[in-house]
Amino acid sequence: MKIYIYIYYASFLQSRKKNEVPEIPVYTLLSFIQTSNLITFTNIMMLITRLDINYDVRKIALVAPILFYFLNYYYFTKRGNGEIIIKNESYSLGKYSFLLDVFGFASFPLVVLTYYFYREF
Repeated sequence: MKIYIYIYYASFLQSRKKNEVPEIPVYTLLSFIQTSNLITFTNIMMLITRLDINYDVRKIALVAPILFYFLNYYYFTKRGNGEIIIKNESYSLGKYSFLLDVFGFASFPLVVLTYYFYREF
């Protein structure tokens, strides 16, 4: 969960410079990364436990981002955690903030890779 807070902090600061409502792109990015991580985790668990459940990844990829978007909205906006996070400068990674982008971009190919291994083995 902490990685998502770091992503929220860095993305919000970047989005605030370009958008009047910076939360919308931040929640969208977070929801897609969380969906990718959920599918990757599910594939790895199925691979380790050797369960052969034929689930439809496309349905998860359609429903989960919407669900995560509203969960992120509730957590960061409705509960007020977003303001607390933005005021706390300890979430700034400085010159290592590119690692958050690497994590975000790497989570998408991992879905494909883990699903391939799950279906083949």
